[in-house]
Amino acid sequence: MPIISPISLSLLRHRRLPPATLLLRRLVSSALDELNPNPNRPHIDKNVQKMKESLKALSLSPSVPRHFESDPSRPLNSSHAVGLVSAAQANFMRVVVENPVDSGGTELLCVVRAVLKKIGRWVYVGDRVLVGSVDWKDRRGMIENVFERGSVVLDPPVANVDRLVVLFSMDWPKPEGFTMTRFLVEAESTGIPFSLVMNKSELVDEQVQDG
Repeated sequence: MPIISPISLSLLRHRRLPPATLLLRRLVSSALDELNPNPNRPHIDKNVQKMKESLKALSLSPSVPRHFESDPSRPLNSSHAVGLVSAAQANFMRVVVENPVDSGGTELLCVVRAVLKKIGRWVYVGDRVLVGSVDWKDRRGMIENVFERGSVVLDPPVANVDRLVVLFSMDWPKPEGFTMTRFLVEAESTGIPFSLVMNKSELVDEQVQDG
């Protein structure tokens, strides 16, 4: 029977294992951890951790300049502008802003800052927004913040609505009672003043118009 000395055991212990053996050892260790989880190790939800990182990033890099928060009357720098969202197209927003060079308004094609989507701060048509990283030559920018809304309609998503108009035709096509009722109930549920307008009155008799 061969005799193994302590020196031989030390050499075997510190000998570098081949990559396949190391990989097998890691797989076995991972499987054992799943079968026998450590109760003292706190469970971390990946979604919660991701949300904390997003909020931390937002707090470390504020989207609104400090001078704009403290005194809105002060002008913004050349890379920022305040505007109104006029249209939404896929992942882009069209924002009409005041151009510091020209007296008229300029429409910018903007993307929404990723951290706003992560924290659930959606951008709707009609929102008053702060646009940063403005490229006045190519007319592009990034929406960095959304100002407080006065009102919002979710279907279709529109913000800062002063009045709703429910429009139906008197003929071609003829109005359906169920559809009209549904739209009127939805309009009333928003709490925004609304009006019911009927067009194409020339296609029906005067008796129907008066009725």
